Amino acid sequence: MMTIIRTLFRWLVGATFIFSGFVKVIDPLGYGYKIADYLEAMHLSAIDGAALPLALILAVLELVIGFSLFFNQLPKLGALGALLMMVFFTPLTLWLAIANPVSDCGCFGDALVITNWQTFFKNLVLLAMAILLFAQRKKIKTHYHTGVQWIIMFVVGFASLGLGFYCLKTLPIIDFRPYHIGANIAEGMIVPEDAPKPVIESTFIYEKDGKQKEFSIDNLPDESWKFIDAKHIVIDPGYVPPIHDFTMTKPVAETAGVEVDLDGVELVYKNADGEQMFADVSSVPDASWKFDHYICEECEGDIDVEKIRITYNDSDGKPVILGVDESPEDMEFVDAAYEDEATETDIAPRVLADERYSFLMIALRLEDMDTEHLAEFDSIAEFAAKNNMGFYCMTSSNAESIATFTAEHPVNYGFYNTDPITLKTIVRSNPGLLLIRKGTVIDKWHDGNLPEVSELKNELTGTMLTAQHNQRDRLLYVVWILGALLAMALIRNIYNWLIKNRYINDKNDTI
Repeated sequence: MMTIIRTLFRWLVGATFIFSGFVKVIDPLGYGYKIADYLEAMHLSAIDGAALPLALILAVLELVIGFSLFFNQLPKLGALGALLMMVFFTPLTLWLAIANPVSDCGCFGDALVITNWQTFFKNLVLLAMAILLFAQRKKIKTHYHTGVQWIIMFVVGFASLGLGFYCLKTLPIIDFRPYHIGANIAEGMIVPEDAPKPVIESTFIYEKDGKQKEFSIDNLPDESWKFIDAKHIVIDPGYVPPIHDFTMTKPVAETAGVEVDLDGVELVYKNADGEQMFADVSSVPDASWKFDHYICEECEGDIDVEKIRITYNDSDGKPVILGVDESPEDMEFVDAAYEDEATETDIAPRVLADERYSFLMIALRLEDMDTEHLAEFDSIAEFAAKNNMGFYCMTSSNAESIATFTAEHPVNYGFYNTDPITLKTIVRSNPGLLLIRKGTVIDKWHDGNLPEVSELKNELTGTMLTAQHNQRDRLLYVVWILGALLAMALIRNIYNWLIKNRYINDKNDTI
């Protein structure tokens, strides 16, 4: 009975480690981003330069340990490795579950996203199985000579490391993110009608006679109270679409326009009976209340309330922008901004609806961007301009950084601001390139693997490029799997030949 339990646990732990390690090996940069988030949460940002090497090492180690246990190669060392990994990561995930500094642990990359508490309980189960395997390690029997097992594991380790470097220098061979080839970005932003709604608890702080008191939205005080502040706590985020921060706004210099802190703006509404209601930009009332005036003691001078633009999601999940005098019935608050003359609207909806082909250059931070292949991006941008195609550079850098960059590297395309996390998710390269049409991702490239302009001069169809991309990926999967199996078969045959010719004894060595 114990033999069956050992074998079952060995397969379960091995399969989990193989899956977890594989999805990280093929996306080392993404795992590096996650480790960098951990380091920042632990106030260790000074060493975040080690995040990427550490991510690659841990991913390969995890995959090798999983292979060791599942295929019964050096299982004693595999059991020790699994135990050490679980002893380290189980307390870490407990801290993540309690403190919640990072919403997703990244245990299974983007292939399977689970909560921190789910991760902790999963690790508890794996830890229990790893303890049993380690305690029973001497009873696990193998069928290969120890030397042969070492050779097999070295082959697996180097193959895994090579796969990781390949995906780092190109792109992940399997893309689990919502911006994969064939995905429609606009559709990924839709919130279904029956999706769970967010639950937000709002508390308003007012002051009277030097004393402050908290009120709920249903129990606001009369006008003799002075509004101080408002707190909004997300009890349940509800349904969050796979794509929710895809925006393209024109960068605005910090010195341009007027800056207004909307948190300090109190909106006053009146109903037909003359009663007053106080609200902030996130709690505009229904149509029975009409906007009357605003109160802002911290504002420097008067503000134009017509420039307060509030963004909501309608029942279909589509963004709607309203003013303070428009009722957001059946809509969910998203954000608010004071849009002066220097502020431009988000052009993402127009780009995603464009019938033309459009290139999106993804530059996370221009200050850190690799400029080795910048001339190739310029050539593609020039080709796009001559062939009535769009070319946009999406970056998180501010207007001043963009000005500095363009002074050093004159370019013929525009820059648009996007959330840095979104940019990291879109493509694992800084810079990288996407080709889209009507919001659908046609293809994507690492900056070291950009298409030649001569390729783009052919019939530019998504079917052609996607087929080529998928064919290459399928070939890599087959080569990697068959290569590992053939290596094992070859080593086994050589081992049998050595036994037959009595070069070695047919005896299982101990580790």
